[in-house]
Amino acid sequence: AVVSTHTRKIMDILDKIKPQKEHINTILAETKIVQKEINNLNGKIERSFIETDELIFRDAKNNDQCRKAYKLLANLQSEFNALVRALDEIGTINRELRDIEDLLQREREKKTEELVRKVGKDLSAVRKDNEKMVAAIKAAKASKRS
Repeated sequence: AVVSTHTRKIMDILDKIKPQKEHINTILAETKIVQKEINNLNGKIERSFIETDELIFRDAKNNDQCRKAYKLLANLQSEFNALVRALDEIGTINRELRDIEDLLQREREKKTEELVRKVGKDLSAVRKDNEKMVAAIKAAKASKRS
């Protein structure tokens, strides 16, 4: 009965770990997809600014309105780059926050890990006791036969 209780506890812990691992793998896959989309969008935006810059710059040599448009485009690009940097910083802060939350969770789980180790040691002790009992029973049967 003690062995089955310890075994059940260990199996319960292992059953809890499997969905967590699957969830982590799902999140990692989604993160890779989002990062790829972000990189693609950043590339498209950068190419759009370069192309627009070239078109307006050509006409800015001879046209005051184009010169104003060129200055506005440069300002827009500068503001956009500042916005992207701010978003990157927010992302970094959010990642750091998640890391801290994960660290806190790991600290909480240490107690669980310690309990699992203790259960494992108890299981080993029970198995050794069972082996001793089996050996004692075999010895007792052998001495009765003689």
